[in-house]
Amino acid sequence: MLNTFDFIREHYSPAAHTMVLQMLPVPRPSLSEARETSWTPLEDLVAYMETAKAVLAPGDPTFYRKMGFYGGSHMRALWVGIAVSEPTKALRFCGTLWRTFFDAGWLEVIEACPAGVILRIHDLPSAAPFCQRFLGSVEGVLSLSAIPVRVEERACTCHGDVYCEIFVTREPTRPTHERAATAITEAAPVIV
Repeated sequence: MLNTFDFIREHYSPAAHTMVLQMLPVPRPSLSEARETSWTPLEDLVAYMETAKAVLAPGDPTFYRKMGFYGGSHMRALWVGIAVSEPTKALRFCGTLWRTFFDAGWLEVIEACPAGVILRIHDLPSAAPFCQRFLGSVEGVLSLSAIPVRVEERACTCHGDVYCEIFVTREPTRPTHERAATAITEAAPVIV
């Protein structure tokens, strides 16, 4: 929850965070009481996220994923990044990390190939914004290691699937100059 607040404050402004809290359709006391050691109901987190997107970024289809990446790759998640700094550690700690952050559902880890794994999430209430945020969070946490990763959604309860399934694989490494060229090309505006 706190990473979500941090994302809004940093990317928009502290005033934007306050505005989102004020514009929630139903008062959510858990949000104003959120602390490092407190739990926030998933429905309250999703309500905040949906309100933030509607108010601050209605046309951004990657808003929730960017929010998750921010949360996964910043200081509040630093200890998580250390725990998953190498692929074998990541596999060993996935279940523990799940139970650390979530009080519903469970995570199954399936090795798919030497370069990737499948993560299956069972029995978590369906919430499309949260699913997209979770994809970004996995990317953000795993990007703290020296190995760049790609996270792909393969199934989701929001689409009627029995569980959510995410495929996590190493990105092919490219020379630094190719990465820089790609970043410049992707960031450049398209002139028509």
